[in-house]
Amino acid sequence: MTAEHALMAKVADLYHLRHLTQQQIADRLGLSRPAVSRLLARARARGIVRIEIALPEASHRALERELEERYGLLEAVVVTGRSESPAATRRVVGEAAARYLGRRLRRGQRIGISWGTTVQATVEQVTARRLGVTVVPLVGGVGQVTPGIHANELASRLAERLDGRVHLLHAPAVVAQRGVRDALLSDPDVRGALEAARRSQVALVGLGALIASSTLVRTGYFTAEDLKALRRRGAVGDVCTRLFTRDGLPADAALDRRILAVDLDDLRRIPTVVGVAGGMEKADAIAGALRGRLVNVLITDHLAARAVVRASRETAEAAR
Repeated sequence: MTAEHALMAKVADLYHLRHLTQQQIADRLGLSRPAVSRLLARARARGIVRIEIALPEASHRALERELEERYGLLEAVVVTGRSESPAATRRVVGEAAARYLGRRLRRGQRIGISWGTTVQATVEQVTARRLGVTVVPLVGGVGQVTPGIHANELASRLAERLDGRVHLLHAPAVVAQRGVRDALLSDPDVRGALEAARRSQVALVGLGALIASSTLVRTGYFTAEDLKALRRRGAVGDVCTRLFTRDGLPADAALDRRILAVDLDDLRRIPTVVGVAGGMEKADAIAGALRGRLVNVLITDHLAARAVVRASRETAEAAR
C-alpha cells in the first residue's frame, strides 16, 4: 500500500466510520479542508470506499425511479398494495401521502384539496402540526350522499390538523345546466374561493377511475351507466370531477361547462400537485394523469405502478 493509499484509507475511516467532519479531520491530520475533500473523492473513485444503499425489504425504488424518469415527476412514492383489499390499499397509500405532506408542507402555505376516499384516508393520517396554512377546496363541496369524502369537509379537517384556516366553496361540484353554473360564479364568495384554489402552492388530489365504485357515483352526481357512456367517448379518469382522456386532455367539454372546480390547466399551474390513487382499476386513470402532466407527485401502490409502467413500455415498443 502506498503512502497516498494509506492516507486515503485513514481519512475515509475518520469520515465514514468515526463521523468526524472534514474540518476536524483536516485539523487532526494537518491538512487543508479542500485536501481532505479531494482525498475522500479519490477514495471513492479507487474503490477504497464503496457506498451501498440497503433498501427496505419491501422497497419499490426501481418502480419509483422509472415513473419519475418516464413522466418527469418531482417524486413517486410506491407502497405495497393488497389486491384483495381495496380498503387496505387506500389506507397504506393514504399513510404514505400523509408522510409526504408531513415533510413537504411549510408554514403559511395555501393548500388545495379535492375529494374522494383516498384523499380522505390521507387527511385522516396527517400528523397534527402548527403550520398556520390556508386550505381551499379545489372542487364544489355539496353532494347528495357520503358527505365525509367531500372537499369542504376534508378541507376543514385538514385545516384543523394543521392549525390553519379554511376557505370553503359553497357550491355543488356539478349542476344541471351551464346557466346555473354561471349564476353561481357570479357570487363573489364562490368566485373568490375558486380563485384562491387556483393560487394554491400545493394540491392534494384523488385520481378517479370511471367504475361503479367511483366517487362520482357515490356522491350521486353520476350513475354507473353515465360512466360507461363517458368511457365510450374516451374518458379514462377524473380529477376534481374533470374528466380526462388517456392523454390527460379534457374528455367532455359540455360537462366541463356544468362543473364548479379548478380546470386541468389550473392544476398544471400549481407548483406541486400530489396525486393519490391505488389499485389496478386506477392504472388507466393514473397513466392519463401522468401523460397529461396533471400531477407531478404520484403516490400509489405497486400493483397500479407496475400496470402503468408495463403499459408505457409496451407503447414505447410499439412506436419503434
